[in-house]
Amino acid sequence: MKARVLIIEDNSQNLYLTRFLLEARGYEVVQAETGPLGLELASKVLPDVILLDIQLPGMDGHAVARALKRD
Repeated sequence: MKARVLIIEDNSQNLYLTRFLLEARGYEVVQAETGPLGLELASKVLPDVILLDIQLPGMDGHAVARALKRD
């Protein structure tokens, strides 16, 4: 079973590079471009690891991390 990584990142170039590198090493990658979408996906796909951008529009990465910790 592949380890699942959730990437929460709004920059398309960063997202592409990170996804490319992780998938090339055998990880399953799920992505979200916003904090709220990342929170929703985290509860649905139960990732092994979450890579979280701090500077997200609307709900920043700090708020997302606090919400993930509460859950």
